[in-house]
Amino acid sequence: MRSTFISSIVAAIISVTSAHALESSMTARSSLPPAELWKKIGDFCGITAWDPAVERCDLSEDGKQRTILFFGGIGRVVSVLEDWDNSNRSFTWTSSSALSPVSNHRARASVSADGQASVLKLTVSYEARGISDEDARKTIDGGIHRGLCLSSPLRCTDDQRSIPPAEVVEFDGLSIISRRLTLRGLLRRPDGAGPSPAVVLLHGCGGYPEPLDENWGVKIAAWGYVTLTVDSFGPRGLKNTCRGAMTADMAFDPYQALKFLSRQQFVDPRRIIVVGFSQGGLLSLSSVERGPVENVAEKKFVAAAAFYPLCRAIKGPMTVPTLILTGESDDWTPADSCRKLADGEDELGMARQKGEGTPVRLIVYPNAYHGFDLSNLKVPVTYFGHHLEYNKEVTDQASETLREFLKSTVQDTR
Repeated sequence: MRSTFISSIVAAIISVTSAHALESSMTARSSLPPAELWKKIGDFCGITAWDPAVERCDLSEDGKQRTILFFGGIGRVVSVLEDWDNSNRSFTWTSSSALSPVSNHRARASVSADGQASVLKLTVSYEARGISDEDARKTIDGGIHRGLCLSSPLRCTDDQRSIPPAEVVEFDGLSIISRRLTLRGLLRRPDGAGPSPAVVLLHGCGGYPEPLDENWGVKIAAWGYVTLTVDSFGPRGLKNTCRGAMTADMAFDPYQALKFLSRQQFVDPRRIIVVGFSQGGLLSLSSVERGPVENVAEKKFVAAAAFYPLCRAIKGPMTVPTLILTGESDDWTPADSCRKLADGEDELGMARQKGEGTPVRLIVYPNAYHGFDLSNLKVPVTYFGHHLEYNKEVTDQASETLREFLKSTVQDTR
């Protein structure tokens, strides 16, 4: 559900030019030789292989027009190839989309050698449409970063980013098939020697661990916590699970992350909390409900928090202090199911095991929708048939509530 970073990614895909055009550019480096990177990037419809927001790309018979369809059915981008220079590994295209807050879209991509490796440069020009030049530039810059820099094997130059990059770490996962699974995470450390409390962050059904890290990972690390944002999709070759269930072995990802953090000298293993968003919120709750996943875990979380989770899938009871933050207007993961969970009832209103487990603290925000903390959703979208919309006031309130919850929890476990 976090794949609603679509609007900014669309803005990157449909770059722009005019007499009064703005311009953005970014350089991304790859370990691949130039010829190999060109095969990946130079395919006009190859974007489906490296952009997690793109569900399908249809190419015209002459290969000069592509139609990109995004997950969630929220829209499409039509691009027309203007120039193709195979010998110099570059191409230029224009695009149009009702999704983008910019007009006169034009972009140029080029691949060049960097020793034995390679460099991709994307330059886009555009005009703001209905927003300020500053907001248009932020949208385009963010879209370029998410579309290029967060897609292996590219590494963007840090001088284009205001947020310090997280440390990329790997740790063992559990797989339901025979092959070994290595999970990927984005690690941030607070100031100070430690050992510090830690928070495991879990993304939603659209993926996007990097924006989650750059939003909540940065924020929570500034509060004094180590943060580890788990990428559950990349190592499994997944892009989006919003249409169906997540893989069964993803239920163990939070505890594999906990194991990794527990081994770090700068982490206090007695004070590790799990926080998830949407589908990640469901994983957060299932990690601490009394059941098979929590029962077999050798090390335990001391608390859990979930933003707009699917509460009806949780049977409870909870084994640790639990916080749920959701919106009254959420039509994807309804608040009523979370009320029943907090009240100790099942979906039929029948009492669960009364008196057992740890109480659930539930906060339901009026006039808040699914994805209320996603600042790129200032213009609401319909995603997989559901309304998603940013709400700054609610986000600020939820942020403060989460901060107080984390603080009280880690203090209680000292």
